[in-house]
Parts: sequence; structure tokens; C-alpha cells
Amino acid sequence: MKIKEVTNYLEERFPLCLQEEFDNCGVQCGDVEQEISGALVCFEMSEKVIDEAVAMGANLVISHHPLMLKRGICKIEPTNRVGSVICKALHHDMVLYSMHTNIDSAEGGGNDVFAGKLELRDVRVLVPAEVEALAEHNGLGRIGKLPKPMPTMEFLHYVKEKMHLQVLRYHGDAGKTIETVAVCGGGGSSFIETALRAGADAYVSGDIKYHDFFKAENQMLIADIGHYEGEFFIKEIIYKALKEKFTTFAAAISKMDILEVLYL
Repeated sequence: MKIKEVTNYLEERFPLCLQEEFDNCGVQCGDVEQEISGALVCFEMSEKVIDEAVAMGANLVISHHPLMLKRGICKIEPTNRVGSVICKALHHDMVLYSMHTNIDSAEGGGNDVFAGKLELRDVRVLVPAEVEALAEHNGLGRIGKLPKPMPTMEFLHYVKEKMHLQVLRYHGDAGKTIETVAVCGGGGSSFIETALRAGADAYVSGDIKYHDFFKAENQMLIADIGHYEGEFFIKEIIYKALKEKFTTFAAAISKMDILEVLYL
């Protein structure tokens, strides 16, 4: 089986046309015409991940975050992180492939799973995809209702429990009752006002800067759980898609790309 058969299937499930304008989903480097020997799924590519793939005999590495965006590097040299990863991958005849905002947006992708982890009901897309034929069920963010209305502090503890968080940052009326919740995995600060207009009582995302908290003008609770914390499960989505479809090669989730953040 050729690698392109695997990537073609992934693109059927999570179409590349759903990626954002700035993004660079799909093949990062390598020859998809070669036979696949195994696949390793990671969140971020690194030399350690490439070494891990070599050790398991895999020649396809699939990451969530791409190595390069459209305004990326112009030279491939082993003198920086991106260049060193690409050079090592090509030395071992590997294909590097990324699924970023296409899997964030796609039905059954990152934001659907995010909403599912909070057990939201009557879920709909927060920011519909620009591809009109796919807009109803695809796009960035999701919005839905909690199983039951909750006071603000109960809701925040609920988010911490469901998302397995040690800490979160929030701003808003602590006396508010939360029922309608919008979510966006990764960095979703640009959709704060969209969530407010959609009628959300709370918006849960990551990478919220100081001034972003003022965008809701205290009319909506904003909870920043972190970028990684709202996307860590995407590796499992990719891995599950591979295991459901293919049985002729080994697939695994990387153990070498875990971002260890320490709290005091």
C-alpha cells in the first residue's frame, strides 16, 4: 500500500479545502508514492519524533501542527528546528504530513470532540466553513447547551474536570448562570465577539491575551484553558481514523512530543 492511499483517505475524512488561508495542511515533505511501512501520529514534529518513527520502522509521520505555514521558511538547512526535522526525515525517506485547521473544522474533528468532552447538546458550528457545500457541519468552533444550567464557579470546575486541567484563566460575572457554551480548540481569541453574538453565556478557548478579555464587555464569561489543552485529543482522532480503516501497517501515537508544563 502506498502512502498516498493513506493520505487520500485522511483528506476524504478531513478535506484540505477546510484549512484556513494562512495554513499549510497536507504533505510537508517526502514522496507519497512509496510503500508505507508504518505511521506515527504526533502533535508537534521534532527530531525526537523522527527518531521514534525510525525506531518503530514507520515512514509516515502525521502531526497536528504543520512544520511550515504559507509564510514559512525559504531555505531548508539543518541549522534550525524546522530544517533539522525535514533533513532528518528525508534522510530516512519519510513523509511528513500535517492535519491542522482542516481537522479543527471538519465534522467529527477537533471542535466536535471538544464540544463532546463538555457534553454539549444541540451543537452547531460557530464559524461556518467558507466552502458553501460544507458549511452546515464544518467550520471553526462549536456552540451548544450544557446538560443543565450551572452557576459560573460550578461551570469552571466542570470544565477543569472534563478537560483534565490543573489551572485555567477566566474573566466575567461570577454570579452568572451558564447554559449556552461556545468552544474553539487552540487559539480562538478572534472569535470572542462571534461567540457573544451567537448568544453564548461562556466561551472556552486558548491563547486569550490580556486585552482580549475585554472584548465581551463582561456580558459573557471567557475561560482560557490553554492552546494545547484544547487540542491534545486530536492525536487520538487521527489515530482512530487510521485504525478503523487500515490493518496492513502499524500505527502508533508518539510518546516523545508531550509538552510538559510545570506549575508552582
